[in-house]
Amino acid sequence: MSEYANLVPPSGSLASHFNAFFFALPPAFWLLVGIMAVVATASYFAKQLTPGGAVAAFLVGFGTTWILGFGALATLLLFFLSAGVLGKIAKRALAFDVMKIHKKGGRRDASQVYANGLMALVSALLYALNPSIPFLVMFGASVGEAASDTFASEVGILSKTKPVSIITARPMTPGLSGAVSPLGLTSGLLGAILVALCVWGCFLPITGKSALYVSVIALSSFFGCLLDSVLGATVQAHYYDEVGDRITEHAVVDGRILPLERGIRWVDNDVVNLLSNVASALFGMSLTLIIG
Repeated sequence: MSEYANLVPPSGSLASHFNAFFFALPPAFWLLVGIMAVVATASYFAKQLTPGGAVAAFLVGFGTTWILGFGALATLLLFFLSAGVLGKIAKRALAFDVMKIHKKGGRRDASQVYANGLMALVSALLYALNPSIPFLVMFGASVGEAASDTFASEVGILSKTKPVSIITARPMTPGLSGAVSPLGLTSGLLGAILVALCVWGCFLPITGKSALYVSVIALSSFFGCLLDSVLGATVQAHYYDEVGDRITEHAVVDGRILPLERGIRWVDNDVVNLLSNVASALFGMSLTLIIG
């Protein structure tokens, strides 16, 4: 077993018990390679990931699990599976084709996986260098932000109340980045809390200090979700399609190069997601260092 495997101290959780058993096995490394290969391949055939997305998910999942144990895998799978389920529900319930607005389809590619999972891997690597609570909170905040944003987007788009701009409070088309609704905000907060509770159950003992760390994870995760909306309404590139008379994330439609309506051309949704995820992770780590 590598000296870098399963560094998180036992917390008495089911995940920590399984870690003690699994990582004591001589072929633990290759067994984990096989597990992650099965997860990535199954996600590809379930049409949740592109080939590149499956490779990226393998790398993120293996790296975080090898260092942080199966609590990390459970946390990542909680986000990934809930995102897939909510995405399918939203797609079936919508009365309009949201893909006329969104740049990418239902399958997550490598860029999307890294935008939502790279900081989780970075947090695990930092934990390997310095096993401490701030980096564990950093991991939870990064996954929590991805879940919070996904919950807000996939559930919020089903709101019966017309969404408004998080900047100007003016009504916006459902599905546009920067649009928020009470249902979406509530769902985003619930997503943040759900991941925070998962991190608590997998990594931390039942103490008052742990509750404080979990609160930091939930708070920083939801902060990242709100920041995502702010960036989406300001710097993310949106274009005007005069034929369809709509604002869209597509720069080219049917061979037509669309004029930039607002934002910066190179800042797409993946860039916004990455920036929000990084900010959430750093915010969570910083708050943890402050409270000690």
